[in-house]
Amino acid sequence: METRDKLMSLTQSNKTQQWLMDKSSNQYDVQQLQQQFSQLLDQKYNALLADEQVKLDQYVEVHHNLEALKKEIESEPIMLNIDKLPDIKSTMLEKAKNDEHSDKIEKLFDRLEQALNGKNRLYTQLSLIGTRTHRITTKNFNIQGLPKAVQRMILPSQFKKVYTIDFKSFDPSVVGYMTQDSKLIDYLNHKEGLYDALLEDLSLSKKEKKFVKRTFIGSFLFGGNFNSPKFKLNQYVSEVQWLDAVSKFTKVNELKKHLEKSNSMPMPYGTEHDMSAFQGSSIMAIYVQTVASYIFKHILLEVYKSQCEQKNVQDYSTDTRCDYD
Repeated sequence: METRDKLMSLTQSNKTQQWLMDKSSNQYDVQQLQQQFSQLLDQKYNALLADEQVKLDQYVEVHHNLEALKKEIESEPIMLNIDKLPDIKSTMLEKAKNDEHSDKIEKLFDRLEQALNGKNRLYTQLSLIGTRTHRITTKNFNIQGLPKAVQRMILPSQFKKVYTIDFKSFDPSVVGYMTQDSKLIDYLNHKEGLYDALLEDLSLSKKEKKFVKRTFIGSFLFGGNFNSPKFKLNQYVSEVQWLDAVSKFTKVNELKKHLEKSNSMPMPYGTEHDMSAFQGSSIMAIYVQTVASYIFKHILLEVYKSQCEQKNVQDYSTDTRCDYD
C-alpha cells in the first residue's frame, strides 16, 4: 500500500485493515477490498483542507527521501565483536529469571549465530513504517531487538563510538514539545535531567532512578496502573505521593484528559485520527509515539542530508555520492 495511505490509516486501523494494507494477493476478492479501502482513503485525502494536504504530502516526501538511506543501511553490514558473544550469553543465562526466559535467550543467540554464519557481519532490513505508530523497525536480523550487551559489541565503521537512541528518553521531550508544558520543559532542562529532578521531589536516591523513569513513561504518560508489579516505584512511594509529584505538569494532564474525552488525535502531518475504537488510557501512548516518529524521521533526514553534503564535497566520483531529492 502507498505511503500516504499507511500514514492516513495505520494508526487508527483495526486488524482487518492492517491485513489489507500488508497483504499481497492475486485473489480477486482481496484485491477488490484493497481497492475499496484505497478509494475511501482517497476520499478522505480529498476532504482535507489545502494546507493539511500540503503537510501530509511533505511527510510522504520525507519517507521517499529516506528510501536512499534505507537502501544504504541494508546494503552495508553491521560489524560485531563476536569474540565476546559467548561470555555475554553465559552472563545473560545466569541472570535469567526462569526457564522460559532462558529459552528465549537461547533462541535469540541461536538466530544470531545462524545470521552471522561464523562471520562478524550482520545485515538487516528496514521498514520505514513498521508499526501502528510509524516507527522505523528492523528485521532479518532485528538489530533493535538485540540485548543492550550485544548492541555494545557493534563496531563503529568510521568513528570511535556507536551511540543508540533510547525512545524512552525521547518521548518526554516530545510531550514537552506537544504541550509546551513549562514545568515539564524546566524539568527536562534540569542540570541532571528530568528523572533526577523527580528523584529530588520524591526524596529518593539515584538507585531508584530507573524505577522513576519506567513509571513516568509507563504510568504517567501512557496510563499504566501505578500499582502494577512492573512499576517497582510503588515499593518506595505511595500512589498519592506520585500523583502529587506529577500533578505539576498541568498541560500534560490536560492533554491526557482531552484525548480520553475526544478520542481524536490531530497530527502534525495534517490528518486527524479517530481513536474511538481504542481505550482512552492507551490513546496517549499511541499519540506520543506517533508524533515522536514524525519528529525523529525529520531529524534523521536532516542528519542524512548533512552527511551527504559533506561526503559529496569530499568525493566527486558519481558512484559514491549520496542520492536524495
